[in-house]
Amino acid sequence: MSATKPYRDEAGTTGPAEDVELPAGRSLIASFSRLISASARPTLDKTLALSVISGAVRGISLVLLLPAAVALSTGGAAWGLRLPGWLGVLLVLALAGANIEYVQAMVGYSVALDLIRTVHRRLGDRLARLPLGWFRDSAAGRLSRLVSKELLSLGEALAHMVATATSLAASAAVMILGSWIWDWRLGVVLTISVPVYALALWAGKRAITRGKRISDPAEEELSDRIVEFARCQGALRSCGRSTEFTPLVEASRESSATQHRDLWWGMLANLLHGMAGQMIVVALITVAARLALGGDLGPVEAIAFIGLSLRFMQTLEELGGKVMGIEERRVMIDHVDEILLSPVLPEPSESSPVARPGHIELEDVDFSYEPGHQVLHSISLEAPSGSMCALVGPSGCGKTTIAKLVARFYDVDRGVVRVGGDDVRDQRTEDLMAQLSMVFQDVYLFDDTLEANIRVGDPNASGDEVREAARLAGVTEIVERLPRGWETPVGEGGHALSGGERQRVSIARALLKRAPIVLLDEATSALDPENEANVLASMERLRETSTLLVIAHKLETIRTADQIVVLDDTGHIAQRGTHEELVGAPGRYRDFCRAREAAAGWKLA
Repeated sequence: MSATKPYRDEAGTTGPAEDVELPAGRSLIASFSRLISASARPTLDKTLALSVISGAVRGISLVLLLPAAVALSTGGAAWGLRLPGWLGVLLVLALAGANIEYVQAMVGYSVALDLIRTVHRRLGDRLARLPLGWFRDSAAGRLSRLVSKELLSLGEALAHMVATATSLAASAAVMILGSWIWDWRLGVVLTISVPVYALALWAGKRAITRGKRISDPAEEELSDRIVEFARCQGALRSCGRSTEFTPLVEASRESSATQHRDLWWGMLANLLHGMAGQMIVVALITVAARLALGGDLGPVEAIAFIGLSLRFMQTLEELGGKVMGIEERRVMIDHVDEILLSPVLPEPSESSPVARPGHIELEDVDFSYEPGHQVLHSISLEAPSGSMCALVGPSGCGKTTIAKLVARFYDVDRGVVRVGGDDVRDQRTEDLMAQLSMVFQDVYLFDDTLEANIRVGDPNASGDEVREAARLAGVTEIVERLPRGWETPVGEGGHALSGGERQRVSIARALLKRAPIVLLDEATSALDPENEANVLASMERLRETSTLLVIAHKLETIRTADQIVVLDDTGHIAQRGTHEELVGAPGRYRDFCRAREAAAGWKLA
C-alpha cells in the first residue's frame, strides 16, 4: 500500500496515515496512543507514569513485609528498624499509594473519555470522506456495533485495564528486585518464573485472538440481519415470514456456534496461564521449604517469603487477566482501523471552474466492482447541457452503475467520466456534489419532519419555494392527509411513509436544489398513475434548468428523452437515438417497447 501524509482533523488531532499498513506486531499501548487526541497523549503518559509509581509503592510495601515479619518474630531490628518503625513505614506507603491511585484513576478516566470522543469524531470525519460506493447495506449493523458496544469496551480497557496492567507489572518488577536483595536464590526463582508465565500468557493471547477472529464475523453478520429484519417488517409480514426470518435464524445459529468455538479458545487460554501459575507457585513454595529445611532460611523468613510468593503469583495472574482483557480489544481496534485506513478517492485541493455547466460525458469507460467481473465495457456517451438522456436495458446491465460513476461513487478502471466539462477525478467532492441531485431507488429520509426532509435540498430556501417543489413532486397530496401536515415526523429512514411517498420527497429535494444535473433512477417505479403524472410534470420542469440522466423501464418516462442509450446484458451499448429513431429500427429497444405496450393491455378477467 502507498504511504501518504497523516491527515489532521478540524480539532487539530493528527489521525492515522491514509493507506498505510500498520505493523502486525504493534503494541496496544501504541494503538491506544494513536487513537486518542494529540492533546491527550501527555495525559496518557502521565497516567502510565502514575501507574508505575503506584505499582512500585505497592511492590515495596509487599517486599518490606519480609523485614517487618522478622522484626515481629524476633522482637529486634531488621534492616535497621524495629516493628513500630516498619509499621510506620507501611502506613506512609499505604497512604501514598491510595492518593496516587486516586489521582491516576481520575486522569485515566479523562483519557478514556477523550478516546471515545476522538474516535467518534475521526470515524465521522472519515465516513464523510469515504466514497459513496463504500456504503453498502451491511455497513449499518457493523457501524452501529462499532460506535456503541465496541467503542465503550475500548474506553473501558483504557480506563480500567491498561493502567492496572502497568501498575501490576511495576509491582511484580519491584518484588523481584526485593527478593534479590533479600536472598539471591529466591530472586533467581522469581525471575525465572516471569518468562515461564509470559510464555503461557503469549500462548493464551494467541488463543483469544484466534477465537475472536472466528466469532466476530458471525456477530457482524447477526447485527446486519437484525437491522435487516427490523427494516423489512412490511415485506416480511406481507409474505407471512415475520415470525421466522430464515437469514436471521441462520445468522443467529452461526453466531452461537462461533461463540462456542470462541469460548473453547478462551478456556484454553485460561487453562494455559492458570496451569502455569499453579506450577510456579508450587516451585516457589518448594524452593522456600528446601532453603528452610537446609537452614539457609529461617522459619519466619520462609513463611514470609511463601506469603510474598503467593502475592507475587496473584499479581502475575491479575496481570495476565488484564492483558487478556486488553488483548480482546485488539480486534476492536482493528475494526476502527479498518474504517480509518479505508482508502479515500484522491481529489485535488481545488477544482477548476466549471467550464460546461450541466454537461455529462463518459469516454471509453470500463468498470468492474471486482477484478475479473467487468460490468461496463467501452461506454461512451454524451448528454449536453439541458438535455435528457435515458438509459434503458435489462436488470444488471449497468444502468445504475453509470449514474453512480457520474456521481463518483467509484473510479473507473479505464476511460474518463466528465461532469461540467472536467474529469470527476479533478474535482473536489463538495464541488462535484454541488452540480448533482440524485434520486435513486434506495431513498433515505431523516428522522425529522416532512418539510425538513424536503429542505435538505436547499436549507436556505423560502417556505414558498419548499411548497412549490413539493407541489410539483406530488408531496402536497401527502401533506393534506397527514394529521400534522408539514410538521409530521417521517420516522427513521422515512418508515412512516410508503416507498412511493419517500420517492416523491426525494424528487422534491432535487427540485428545490436546482442542480445543473439530476440523476433519476426509477423515479416513477413506485408511483400510482396520478402521482406519476405529477413526477413527469416535475421532470419537464427540471429539463428547463437541468440535464437529466434518467434510468427507467416505463415508456412514459423516457419517450420524450433527447437521447436514449440502450445497454445489453453484457454492459455494452447496443443502440442509441431518439424514441422515434429506435422504435423504427429492429433491435432491443423496439422489442422493449412492444413488450411494454403488450403489458399495458393486460387486465384482470
